[in-house]
Amino acid sequence: MNKLFLKLIALFYPMLERSGVNVSQLYQILKIKLLIDNRRPKTAFAQNRQATKKTGKAGNIWGIYLVTGLMGVMVAFLLFLFKMPLVGQTVYFTLFMVLLALTMITDFTTVLLDVRDQYIILPRPVNDRTLTVSRILHIGIYVSKLALAQGLPGVILVGFADSWAAVPVFIVQLVEATFLSILLVNMVYLVLMKLVSPQKFKDIISYFQIGFSVLIFGSYYLIPRLVDTTVLANINLLHYAWAYFMPPVWIAALNEALIHWSRAGALTYVLAVLGLAAPLIGLWLVARVLAPGFNRKLAVVATSDGNSTTDTVTKEKPGFRLVSRIANLLAPDPVENAGFRITWTLAARIREFKIKVYPAFAYVPIYFVYFAFNSKGTGLSEKYEGLQHSHKYILLIYLSTFVLASILQHISYTEKFKASWVYYALPISKPGKILSGMYKAVSTLYYLPYCIVLGMISVYIWGPSVINDIILATFAGLIYGLLTALFLLKGLPFSKPVMVKQSGGRVAVSLLITSFVGLIGFAHYLLSRWEIVIWILIIPAMGLYWLMMHYYKKQSWESIEVEEL
Repeated sequence: MNKLFLKLIALFYPMLERSGVNVSQLYQILKIKLLIDNRRPKTAFAQNRQATKKTGKAGNIWGIYLVTGLMGVMVAFLLFLFKMPLVGQTVYFTLFMVLLALTMITDFTTVLLDVRDQYIILPRPVNDRTLTVSRILHIGIYVSKLALAQGLPGVILVGFADSWAAVPVFIVQLVEATFLSILLVNMVYLVLMKLVSPQKFKDIISYFQIGFSVLIFGSYYLIPRLVDTTVLANINLLHYAWAYFMPPVWIAALNEALIHWSRAGALTYVLAVLGLAAPLIGLWLVARVLAPGFNRKLAVVATSDGNSTTDTVTKEKPGFRLVSRIANLLAPDPVENAGFRITWTLAARIREFKIKVYPAFAYVPIYFVYFAFNSKGTGLSEKYEGLQHSHKYILLIYLSTFVLASILQHISYTEKFKASWVYYALPISKPGKILSGMYKAVSTLYYLPYCIVLGMISVYIWGPSVINDIILATFAGLIYGLLTALFLLKGLPFSKPVMVKQSGGRVAVSLLITSFVGLIGFAHYLLSRWEIVIWILIIPAMGLYWLMMHYYKKQSWESIEVEEL
């Protein structure tokens, strides 16, 4: 497969040479990179590391292709929902390109920004354009393999949805979509590196990853609920000017121009030619305009930590004083105070942690809208009116425990875990105080503000009478978090290497804890009609939280060591 891709790339050598790329060097670089890829274990799925060491190869690549192929089957069925192939293929290639772009952003940002090539290749007579294009093509070959798995179901089903003559055209369209996805993502990266500072570039990429994951998740759950697909079935995209600027429309126009040529106008042919030319134009633009100076900028990005300038330190002083006041108020014990401060600081700064945790804040309202608007009704206004007369605000607050669970799941893990030696070097008799400071920090920094926001939304929709339910549900969430921390997560903040799988025993305990909180939420729902009962239950909930926190502070080094084993 790699040899086939190298031969396909050779077709573009004349254009690459004219743009300043040394094609002989490009071939050798790609050949070595692909050879290294075959020997590097894939990390998309957890697997037996000992087996990987014995065989020297990762056995999960077929699992990746299988999951990608199943996603392709679900997307391919969209081709049957629309009467006009132009609309159906536009929707299909939109999702196809978004999924590929998401794969590149989440998995290949480190490949694009890898600085090791600079130490090995740049001391040789290799120019910026050759190295940059080799990075893009290296990513492109891997993504093309995934695109093949994702697009194969579409190649088969398009014959049934349209005609069998559309199958070879569809293959060309898949190639267009793949190249456009790769080039668009890389062009955005290269433009950002030229326009913004290294620190801002890292932040933008992090939030871009978060936003894309939320977009995919929300689109999957909300579009079928909030959008009437029967209205879209008869739409004619070419009647709208904004459609002319969408790359998926250019790709879908090729089918209209070649298969349904009797109804295709001059505009359709222009869009089809634009779809064929766009990947070539984009590759030339990257090699000729954006690649020069890429590696110099990359070196700055790789060495910048964003915390060394005087301006940054000056800006952080007011926030630091605020954190100190909150820490002194909530964690008066010196050891607990230290655990609070270090957790607050690292949780607010570590990008990898934020990328894993921040999407959970968006998942909660998406889940709620999905369940809340699942009721019968002819329109959104009718469903919203039915929502106001329900008790689904309890579901909204209890869903916020998903955020706390996500935070606790990742709070102990980091790729730079070796810095945690400081915990064991200090004369601390009870690490439970550090753990309680950690829990108070993540609750104060993330969970409680989030519950306040959800509470304000609930009061706006259902009225002030739900305040007692919000308070009780918040304390139930805090108790759930303490149960999770006590039985599942005894690691000190950011002190463990990233784990790839969870033991079966922990999964069972996690399910028991989640089921227990679910029963509490159901009981809360049954008792919500009696306001005074909810106010009374708040007091024992607060007492139980205080008692559990008091016990949590007594965690010993032995319990942490046993948990680590």
